[in-house]
Amino acid sequence: MDLLEQIWNSLGEITIFGLSAYKLLFAIGVLLLTLILQGFIAGVIIKSIEGLAANTESDLDDQLIAIIKEPLSWLVLVGGFWAVHIILVEYISDELNTLITDVLGLAAIALVANVIYRSAPLLGQLLQYLTIHTETDLDDLLVPYFPRLFRIAAIVVVCIKGAEVFLGASAGALIGLLGGAGVALGLLFKDIIYDWCCAIIIYTDGLYRPGDWIAVTGLSGFFQVSEIGLRTTKLYSWEWGSIIKMPNSRMVGGIVDNWSQNRADVDEWGITGTLKIDGITADQVERIIAGVDEIFKSIEGFLAHYIMFQGVEGNARNIKYVSYHTPAGYSRAAREFHLKVMRLMEKEGIAAQNVYIITDAETYAKNMKMASKN
Repeated sequence: MDLLEQIWNSLGEITIFGLSAYKLLFAIGVLLLTLILQGFIAGVIIKSIEGLAANTESDLDDQLIAIIKEPLSWLVLVGGFWAVHIILVEYISDELNTLITDVLGLAAIALVANVIYRSAPLLGQLLQYLTIHTETDLDDLLVPYFPRLFRIAAIVVVCIKGAEVFLGASAGALIGLLGGAGVALGLLFKDIIYDWCCAIIIYTDGLYRPGDWIAVTGLSGFFQVSEIGLRTTKLYSWEWGSIIKMPNSRMVGGIVDNWSQNRADVDEWGITGTLKIDGITADQVERIIAGVDEIFKSIEGFLAHYIMFQGVEGNARNIKYVSYHTPAGYSRAAREFHLKVMRLMEKEGIAAQNVYIITDAETYAKNMKMASKN
């Protein structure tokens, strides 16, 4: 024991290039241990895990092992250098100590970022699997963009850390410059960003879903929602057999009449309108109301209907009707109803020019206003 103590004390007095011999030997031992551990992880642990993963049906674990295999080995080496740096820290100047600490930190962050960058597609697949069990469609819309987001985030973090290490005080100015550029780009692409936000509003508020039948303010016709994207909504026009792409901001900012969302569990589409008939008597009004009621009852598929006499407007008598029909056979029922109403008018001896069937009050008002100007 005395001999070992004398040898240890002698090593403490020996210096090599100004470094204590026993600390230098300790640092070399740590490096050798790091290299051994690096080889052990690569040759034993990773291969054992690969053997276990080979027995599974999915190839996701094989891809994940291939991604982390090399960075894990380098991360062990960085840890070894970090331990050596701690052992020899008293022999290093403050400036060099700060630089080494920052470089090793950058190396560790870069290795982790490399794993995130390469595993981004796998993370996307995992999120996609998780969203299968959710009820909302918003996550299905956003999930394809997450792998790109993970990769961009990994690159940005490494760039900021690298700027902090190598540029020092100038890194703040660089980050400020990037922030200013981000604001400028935000103003430049504000309409696109607003459309993205509107896509979230469409899903969270449940304005419509793919497959819904809707009418949109400013567009003439009836449309089926084909697809909801981050920036636009694709509408299928059944009249023309074409696809219309509408910005999500216009869909949110306008009025969407959704025919596929109902007040109850029963699917129902409305057939509503107003009969404006000139120069008829009270008895004729009463017979027409009864006749329209019989027409609704004679057509299959109507769930409910209401008929109201709304009084006299100028020389016209206004009779409003509201009805609900199942989506199946809706067009046929609407056509049959209007034809039977025309026959009822002919039976009452009312001239065609004295009858207005108004199904769109807004369009009718515009047309009448234009006619009065002419």
